[in-house]
Amino acid sequence: MADAADGAAAWFDLSGFDVDRLCFVRPAPAPGDGHVAWYSATTTFEPGRILRAGAHLGRRDGAPFAHIHGVWADHDGRRHAGHLLPETTVLGRDAEVDVILLDGAQMDSADDPETRFRLFRPVRTARIENPNAILATARPHAVIEDIIGAIAREGGLDHAGIVGIGSLVGARFTDAGAIGSYATEVLLTQGRLSDGRVDLNAAAVGFDGLHAEGVLARSTNTVCVTFELLLVEGQCDGMGRARMGAKPR
Repeated sequence: MADAADGAAAWFDLSGFDVDRLCFVRPAPAPGDGHVAWYSATTTFEPGRILRAGAHLGRRDGAPFAHIHGVWADHDGRRHAGHLLPETTVLGRDAEVDVILLDGAQMDSADDPETRFRLFRPVRTARIENPNAILATARPHAVIEDIIGAIAREGGLDHAGIVGIGSLVGARFTDAGAIGSYATEVLLTQGRLSDGRVDLNAAAVGFDGLHAEGVLARSTNTVCVTFELLLVEGQCDGMGRARMGAKPR
Protein backbone atom coordinates (compact mmCIF):
# COMPACT_ATOMS: atom_id res chain seq x y z
CA MET A 1 0.00 0.00 0.00
CA ALA A 2 2.83 2.38 0.80
CA ASP A 3 4.37 1.74 -2.63
CA ALA A 4 1.02 2.22 -4.37
CA ALA A 5 0.43 5.54 -2.61
CA ASP A 6 3.97 6.69 -3.48
CA GLY A 7 4.52 8.33 -0.12
CA ALA A 8 1.09 9.97 0.20
CA ALA A 9 -1.40 9.44 2.98
CA ALA A 10 -4.40 7.55 1.64
CA TRP A 11 -7.65 5.70 2.16
CA PHE A 12 -7.79 2.23 0.57
CA ASP A 13 -10.92 0.26 -0.33
CA LEU A 14 -9.58 -3.29 0.02
CA SER A 15 -12.39 -5.45 -1.31
CA GLY A 16 -12.77 -8.72 -3.15
CA PHE A 17 -9.39 -10.42 -3.37
CA ASP A 18 -7.58 -13.51 -2.18
CA VAL A 19 -4.77 -13.77 0.36
CA ASP A 20 -2.39 -16.65 1.02
CA ARG A 21 -2.36 -15.75 4.71
CA LEU A 22 -4.89 -13.61 6.55
CA CYS A 23 -4.20 -12.54 10.14
CA PHE A 24 -6.62 -10.57 12.30
CA VAL A 25 -7.78 -9.80 15.83
CA ARG A 26 -11.15 -8.90 17.33
CA PRO A 27 -11.97 -6.63 20.27
CA ALA A 28 -11.66 -8.23 23.71
CA PRO A 29 -12.57 -7.20 27.27
CA ALA A 30 -10.38 -4.73 29.13
CA PRO A 31 -7.27 -6.34 30.65
CA GLY A 32 -7.49 -4.34 33.89
CA ASP A 33 -4.61 -1.97 33.19
CA GLY A 34 -6.66 1.15 32.51
CA HIS A 35 -7.55 0.39 28.87
CA VAL A 36 -11.27 0.36 28.15
CA ALA A 37 -10.86 -2.74 25.96
CA TRP A 38 -8.14 -4.82 24.33
CA TYR A 39 -7.49 -7.26 21.47
CA SER A 40 -8.16 -10.97 21.13
CA ALA A 41 -5.51 -13.53 20.26
CA THR A 42 -4.56 -13.52 16.57
CA THR A 43 -6.60 -15.69 14.20
CA THR A 44 -4.88 -16.85 11.00
CA PHE A 45 -6.44 -18.29 7.84
CA GLU A 46 -4.34 -19.93 5.12
CA PRO A 47 -5.76 -19.08 2.61
CA GLY A 48 -8.50 -16.48 3.04
CA ARG A 49 -10.44 -13.89 1.09
CA ILE A 50 -10.95 -10.23 1.97
CA LEU A 51 -14.59 -9.50 1.19
CA ARG A 52 -14.64 -5.85 2.20
CA ALA A 53 -12.16 -3.76 4.17
CA GLY A 54 -11.06 -0.17 4.58
CA ALA A 55 -7.61 1.15 5.45
CA HIS A 56 -6.22 4.47 6.58
CA LEU A 57 -2.59 4.67 5.47
CA GLY A 58 -0.64 7.09 7.62
CA ARG A 59 2.56 7.17 9.68
CA ARG A 60 3.89 5.67 12.89
CA ASP A 61 7.38 6.48 14.16
CA GLY A 62 8.13 8.11 10.80
CA ALA A 63 7.30 4.99 8.76
CA PRO A 64 4.16 4.03 6.81
CA PHE A 65 1.48 2.40 8.96
CA ALA A 66 -1.95 1.06 7.98
CA HIS A 67 -5.02 0.68 10.20
CA ILE A 68 -7.48 -1.79 8.63
CA HIS A 69 -10.95 -3.07 9.59
CA GLY A 70 -13.10 -5.35 7.51
CA VAL A 71 -14.98 -8.54 6.74
CA TRP A 72 -13.33 -11.67 5.33
CA ALA A 73 -13.92 -15.37 4.72
CA ASP A 74 -11.96 -18.44 5.73
CA HIS A 75 -11.20 -21.32 3.34
CA ASP A 76 -14.67 -22.81 4.03
CA GLY A 77 -16.40 -19.54 3.14
CA ARG A 78 -17.44 -18.66 6.70
CA ARG A 79 -17.49 -14.91 7.37
CA HIS A 80 -15.48 -13.18 10.07
CA ALA A 81 -14.71 -9.55 10.91
CA GLY A 82 -12.20 -7.52 12.86
CA HIS A 83 -8.89 -5.68 12.70
CA LEU A 84 -6.53 -6.91 9.97
CA LEU A 85 -2.81 -7.24 10.70
CA PRO A 86 -1.14 -6.03 7.47
CA GLU A 87 2.42 -6.84 8.54
CA THR A 88 1.64 -10.60 8.55
CA THR A 89 -1.14 -10.82 5.94
CA VAL A 90 0.13 -11.91 2.52
CA LEU A 91 -1.58 -11.28 -0.83
CA GLY A 92 -2.30 -14.32 -2.97
CA ARG A 93 -2.15 -12.40 -6.25
CA ASP A 94 -1.95 -8.89 -7.68
CA ALA A 95 -5.05 -6.83 -6.95
CA GLU A 96 -6.59 -3.59 -8.16
CA VAL A 97 -8.19 -1.43 -5.47
CA ASP A 98 -9.71 2.04 -5.22
CA VAL A 99 -7.46 4.57 -3.49
CA ILE A 100 -8.08 8.13 -2.32
CA LEU A 101 -4.77 9.98 -1.97
CA LEU A 102 -4.55 12.94 0.39
CA ASP A 103 -2.73 16.23 0.08
CA GLY A 104 -2.43 18.56 3.05
CA ALA A 105 -3.18 16.12 5.88
CA GLN A 106 -2.33 12.64 7.09
CA MET A 107 -2.97 10.31 9.99
CA ASP A 108 -0.07 10.13 12.43
CA SER A 109 0.18 7.92 15.53
CA ALA A 110 0.46 9.41 19.01
CA ASP A 111 -0.08 8.25 22.58
CA ASP A 112 -3.54 9.19 23.84
CA PRO A 113 -3.68 9.75 27.62
CA GLU A 114 -7.46 9.36 27.83
CA THR A 115 -7.69 5.87 26.27
CA ARG A 116 -4.05 4.79 26.88
CA PHE A 117 -3.90 3.58 23.29
CA ARG A 118 -1.56 4.77 20.58
CA LEU A 119 -4.02 6.23 18.11
CA PHE A 120 -4.10 7.84 14.70
CA ARG A 121 -4.74 11.59 14.75
CA PRO A 122 -4.99 13.94 11.75
CA VAL A 123 -2.11 16.37 11.29
CA ARG A 124 -1.51 19.10 8.73
CA THR A 125 1.23 18.43 6.16
CA ALA A 126 0.62 21.40 3.84
CA ARG A 127 -1.82 24.27 3.36
CA ILE A 128 -4.57 23.61 0.82
CA GLU A 129 -6.25 26.62 -0.77
CA ASN A 130 -9.57 24.98 -1.63
CA PRO A 131 -9.81 21.67 0.22
CA ASN A 132 -12.41 19.15 -0.95
CA ALA A 133 -12.07 16.68 1.94
CA ILE A 134 -11.74 16.57 5.73
CA LEU A 135 -9.60 14.05 7.61
CA ALA A 136 -10.83 13.72 11.19
CA THR A 137 -11.02 11.61 14.32
CA ALA A 138 -13.94 11.40 16.75
CA ARG A 139 -13.37 11.21 20.50
CA PRO A 140 -15.01 8.76 22.93
CA HIS A 141 -18.69 9.05 23.92
CA ALA A 142 -19.75 11.15 20.92
CA VAL A 143 -22.82 9.96 18.99
CA ILE A 144 -21.28 8.98 15.67
CA GLU A 145 -23.64 10.78 13.27
CA ASP A 146 -23.75 13.86 15.51
CA ILE A 147 -19.98 14.25 15.57
CA ILE A 148 -19.73 13.68 11.81
CA GLY A 149 -22.35 16.38 11.29
CA ALA A 150 -20.41 18.77 13.53
CA ILE A 151 -17.15 18.05 11.67
CA ALA A 152 -18.85 18.71 8.34
CA ARG A 153 -20.36 22.00 9.52
CA GLU A 154 -17.03 23.20 10.86
CA GLY A 155 -15.39 22.29 7.57
CA GLY A 156 -18.10 23.85 5.42
CA LEU A 157 -19.33 20.62 3.78
CA ASP A 158 -23.04 20.16 2.99
CA HIS A 159 -22.79 17.04 0.83
CA ALA A 160 -20.09 14.40 1.18
CA GLY A 161 -19.26 10.75 1.00
CA ILE A 162 -18.01 9.31 4.31
CA VAL A 163 -15.51 6.50 4.80
CA GLY A 164 -13.84 5.36 7.97
CA ILE A 165 -13.12 2.80 10.64
CA GLY A 166 -13.27 2.84 14.40
CA SER A 167 -14.79 1.56 17.62
CA LEU A 168 -18.32 1.90 18.99
CA VAL A 169 -19.91 1.09 22.34
CA GLY A 170 -21.80 -1.94 21.06
CA ALA A 171 -23.44 -1.58 17.66
CA ARG A 172 -27.14 -1.09 16.99
CA PHE A 173 -28.71 -1.43 13.57
CA THR A 174 -32.15 -0.65 12.18
CA ASP A 175 -32.20 -3.86 10.12
CA ALA A 176 -29.69 -6.27 11.70
CA GLY A 177 -30.26 -6.36 15.44
CA ALA A 178 -27.47 -5.36 17.81
CA ILE A 179 -24.05 -6.39 19.12
CA GLY A 180 -23.89 -6.14 22.89
CA SER A 181 -20.12 -6.02 23.48
CA TYR A 182 -19.16 -2.74 25.10
CA ALA A 183 -16.39 -2.31 22.50
CA THR A 184 -16.75 -3.21 18.83
CA GLU A 185 -14.54 -2.90 15.75
CA VAL A 186 -16.39 -1.14 12.93
CA LEU A 187 -16.02 -0.50 9.20
CA LEU A 188 -18.28 2.05 7.53
CA THR A 189 -19.50 0.27 4.40
CA GLN A 190 -21.45 3.28 3.14
CA GLY A 191 -21.73 6.81 4.45
CA ARG A 192 -23.45 9.90 3.17
CA LEU A 193 -23.88 13.50 4.28
CA SER A 194 -26.76 15.28 2.54
CA ASP A 195 -28.04 18.71 3.64
CA GLY A 196 -26.68 18.13 7.11
CA ARG A 197 -28.17 14.63 7.57
CA VAL A 198 -25.72 11.77 8.13
CA ASP A 199 -26.67 8.21 7.14
CA LEU A 200 -24.30 5.32 7.82
CA ASN A 201 -24.10 1.64 6.93
CA ALA A 202 -21.53 -0.44 8.77
CA ALA A 203 -20.11 -3.84 9.60
CA ALA A 204 -19.24 -4.47 13.24
CA VAL A 205 -17.86 -7.30 15.39
CA GLY A 206 -17.86 -7.89 19.14
CA PHE A 207 -15.93 -9.91 21.71
CA ASP A 208 -17.32 -13.34 20.79
CA GLY A 209 -16.87 -12.96 17.05
CA LEU A 210 -20.53 -12.18 16.47
CA HIS A 211 -20.71 -9.70 13.63
CA ALA A 212 -23.45 -7.88 11.78
CA GLU A 213 -23.86 -5.54 8.83
CA GLY A 214 -26.57 -3.02 8.13
CA VAL A 215 -27.84 0.52 8.66
CA LEU A 216 -26.64 2.04 11.92
CA ALA A 217 -29.52 3.14 14.14
CA ARG A 218 -29.60 6.88 14.69
CA SER A 219 -28.76 8.56 18.02
CA THR A 220 -27.77 5.29 19.76
CA ASN A 221 -24.22 4.47 18.61
CA THR A 222 -21.44 6.25 20.51
CA VAL A 223 -17.69 6.18 19.91
CA CYS A 224 -15.80 3.84 22.26
CA VAL A 225 -12.05 4.43 21.69
CA THR A 226 -11.79 6.46 18.49
CA PHE A 227 -13.25 6.75 14.99
CA GLU A 228 -11.08 7.71 12.01
CA LEU A 229 -13.01 9.49 9.28
CA LEU A 230 -12.55 10.89 5.80
CA LEU A 231 -15.28 13.14 4.43
CA VAL A 232 -15.03 13.72 0.67
CA GLU A 233 -16.99 16.51 -0.95
CA GLY A 234 -19.57 15.17 -3.38
CA GLN A 235 -19.49 11.46 -4.13
CA CYS A 236 -17.09 8.81 -2.78
CA ASP A 237 -18.13 5.78 -4.83
CA GLY A 238 -16.15 4.78 -7.91
CA MET A 239 -13.35 7.26 -7.25
CA GLY A 240 -10.53 5.00 -8.41
CA ARG A 241 -7.12 6.55 -7.78
CA ALA A 242 -8.33 10.02 -6.82
CA ARG A 243 -6.42 12.80 -5.11
CA MET A 244 -8.06 14.92 -2.43
CA GLY A 245 -6.87 18.11 -0.78
CA ALA A 246 -7.78 17.39 2.83
CA LYS A 247 -7.69 19.47 5.98
CA PRO A 248 -7.36 17.93 9.44
CA ARG A 249 -10.05 18.18 12.11
